[in-house]
Amino acid sequence: MSDPTTPVPPGHSSSAHRAHGWCATCPGRTIPEELIAWRAQAATAHATRDAAAQAEAAHADTFDASVGDYRPCPECGGAASLAVVTVTAATRHGRVVAGGWSYCLDCQATPHILQEATRG
Repeated sequence: MSDPTTPVPPGHSSSAHRAHGWCATCPGRTIPEELIAWRAQAATAHATRDAAAQAEAAHADTFDASVGDYRPCPECGGAASLAVVTVTAATRHGRVVAGGWSYCLDCQATPHILQEATRG
């Protein structure tokens, strides 16, 4: 990229001179060369945007479900038979609780004992 304060010769492409430092009208340059330079610049910009978008999407779509602990079941009274599962999601601001559920391994009850995360 050239200095934008440098004057462009009359009849030359100002945008090409700003982007590449030359244009197809410059001595020793051709129209295909300028076209290739523009396409290479656009491809690089596109690849950079795609990489950033993919990194953000991969980070934002990460979920995890884990058994936090086993408690007594309020339905059947089984000791340590109620599995409490917590779902977390990775966001740009770190991991946050997204919800969860509970399931009794003895009586197959699903009592709602988790509180949802406060949303502000």
